[in-house]
Parts: sequence; structure tokens; C-alpha cells
Amino acid sequence: MKEEVMSPIQGNKYDKIVKENMESLLPVVIKNILDLDISDTEEIPGELQYTKERKPDLIKKVTDQNDNTFVLHLEWQTQNDKNMVYRMAEYAVMLQRKYRIPVKQYVIFIGKGKVTMSTNLDFENLKFWYHILSLKNFDYKFFLESEDPATKIFAILANFEKDGEDKAIANILQEVKTSADGNLQQSHFYNQLKVLGKLRNDNINLKLNSMILSVETFIEDEDYLKNVESDIIYKRWGEIAEAKGEAKAQKKIAINMKALGVATELIARATNIPVEEIELL
Repeated sequence: MKEEVMSPIQGNKYDKIVKENMESLLPVVIKNILDLDISDTEEIPGELQYTKERKPDLIKKVTDQNDNTFVLHLEWQTQNDKNMVYRMAEYAVMLQRKYRIPVKQYVIFIGKGKVTMSTNLDFENLKFWYHILSLKNFDYKFFLESEDPATKIFAILANFEKDGEDKAIANILQEVKTSADGNLQQSHFYNQLKVLGKLRNDNINLKLNSMILSVETFIEDEDYLKNVESDIIYKRWGEIAEAKGEAKAQKKIAINMKALGVATELIARATNIPVEEIELL
């Protein structure tokens, strides 16, 4: 099957989210994805200029528990790039030339499908290799261990196999909700989740957007409820349930709302399902 080609505008959206949340995300990536035991990190300039300027996604001077110091270089990829091995080789030479210490390089793949990029060059006068790691091979709960919602949102790109899609997505949304500093920040990270979710298959993306709609439509925040007529919210939920097929849709909505931590009494009013039944769901 031909790989879907991403537009530059789409790619820039993903790049922006990764760069915005990189510093928060880095400790989890180093520990659980790269499997490195780092004791110290040091900022170093990110621009590399030799015959042309290149800016890596992330470079740090790090020291591990065995006192080995090296440059850690990370790149994030949303698509397979046939020239990736040459790009990484260019970075490697420029980093070695500038810092004169070992360089460890990793590409973290967050795109759809399988990784097809080459990881090594083997010529008579040049031998080179780097690491590629696909986030879909790692447990999504690694990212939920963080206290920062900026890290938790990347769980949507990881592996749900143990819990299944519905439970995993509900867990991610609940974790972001409880760690966010109020509704404004929660909405910010939910919007970033929607963008990242487009890197998953259509089924996961649909479930994610449906559950986010459930939360955004039914706001439990008390300050909001003081200014908005509660009956409008309940009526809206009733309309959604009716449009989707009465009892079956109401039950599904109730399950999603319950998974996201909405109060049982509010779920009952929104779906017209008795509190006793909701408690058994």
C-alpha cells in the first residue's frame, strides 16, 4: 500500500507540538524509550553551520551513570524519509567536528505504518549507523507516569495493546484532565491531542475525537455552570443521544463520560439513565 504523503502544513503542526513540549517530554523519552541512564544534562547550541545551516530537533551534552559523556541527538519523524540516513550522517560529522566527543543519535518515528528508513551506510571509505525507534512499540503508560500534561499527550502515539483502544484513550484523557491547570490548559492539550491523533489510524482518531467531544460538550467546571444555564447542556446531550439512536447511544455516552470522571448524577441528568444503572456500567 502506498504511503500517505503529508503536506508541509500538516508536518509543521506536528513539529510545533513536539518542539513546544520537548523539554517536558525528554526525561520520559531518555528513560523509557532510549533506555539510557543519564545523571546530568547540559545545554549546547542547537545550530550547526558548515557548508549550510542545520538545526537538529534536539541536542544535549549528557553524562551517564558510568561517567561517559556524549552528545545526545534526537530527531522526530512523522514520515519515512529515504534520505534520513544521509541527513543523520551529516549531523554526526558536524557534531563530532564541533564538540569532539562521542555522539549518540536516535530517530523517533511517530508516523503511520511501519518504519522503512535505512539506518546504516556501508561503503569502502564510510561506515555509519544510528538508531530508529517507533513510538508504537512502547507502552503508552510510560508517558502517563509524568506529572506534566505536556508529556501525557504523547501517550496517544504509543502502544495500547494491553488495555485496548477505548480504555487507553479514556485513561489518557482523564490523566490530561486531572493534571491540567484548569479548563483553559485542559482545552489546549486536548487540541494538541486531536492533532497528534491524526498520526494514528482512523479508528483511534475517531474514538479520540468522540471522547474529547463528550468532555468538551459536558463541562463539569462549577464556575462555568454558574454562568451557563445547565439545562442547555443537558438538552444538548439529549439531542446527541436521540440523533445516535436513543438507549444504545445514551449508554455509550454514559460509559465514556464515566470513564472520564464525570459525576454520576450529572451523567444521569444528561443521558436520562438512572443513577443505579450508571453505577453498574
